[in-house]
Amino acid sequence: MNDADQLLTASDAARILGLSRDMVRILSQKGRLPAQRTANGYYLFRRGDVENLARVRAEQGASARGRGRTR
Repeated sequence: MNDADQLLTASDAARILGLSRDMVRILSQKGRLPAQRTANGYYLFRRGDVENLARVRAEQGASARGRGRTR
């Protein structure tokens, strides 16, 4: 199995993204992070999808900082 195809739990995805498990589930429900649902209702995420979203979030954060945002 390719590392990108490795399945992660919501907790694992949350750690990679720096978010709560609930926020990871919300992102999935809104279509921002594809997920598989198990028969018992758990969310599973492909590592590649999680890492792609983490990269996008990092780029967006860098872009926002580059625009001279102040507190």
